[in-house]
Amino acid sequence: MKKIILLVALALFSFRSKDALIVHRLIVLPQSQLTISGKTNVNEFACIIAKYSGSDTLVLHEGKTRPVFVQGALQLDASGFDCGMALMTSDFRKAINSRQYPAITIDFISFEKMPAYSEQREMFKGIIKITISGVTRLFEVMCDIRATPSCIIELRGKRDFTFADFELQPPTRMLGAVKVDKRLTVDFHLELQLDPNL
Repeated sequence: MKKIILLVALALFSFRSKDALIVHRLIVLPQSQLTISGKTNVNEFACIIAKYSGSDTLVLHEGKTRPVFVQGALQLDASGFDCGMALMTSDFRKAINSRQYPAITIDFISFEKMPAYSEQREMFKGIIKITISGVTRLFEVMCDIRATPSCIIELRGKRDFTFADFELQPPTRMLGAVKVDKRLTVDFHLELQLDPNL
């Protein structure tokens, strides 16, 4: 419990500027994951980037209006997707043009309210831009956030979209006998840590 109180204190007093803004710097940890799941006419599948290999830090401004990110982008390696089967993995990477566009970007724009960073999971809406295969789309995403006893902040979000949203074609296999449904679900699970060096 003391750790959670300390975490909240760090969040509330991390940095105050002259105009009473509170700045939250959230370091993205390697345990962060991104999953894109869907269905075929045969079964379901989930393609996962199981480990974040970047060094991004999210910067969130808390003021009188809704919380806004002044630095909200994190990039993931598109070639890092693993669908559990070699053929599906290869087809999925081709479908998202991972060689030509090696990065998938999740760019946080704003939250509808400021999280409390408590052990109790909170639900709220967020505005997020997602870039796949060089195409960027703006989405409203239902998010939830909680702080663990070890002071790690877990931020999760999920949103349905279609291949067409990103101007992509669903992959096919065996002369079209296996077809991938146009609808997909993107599911991110970020593990964050408040920057102690403010």
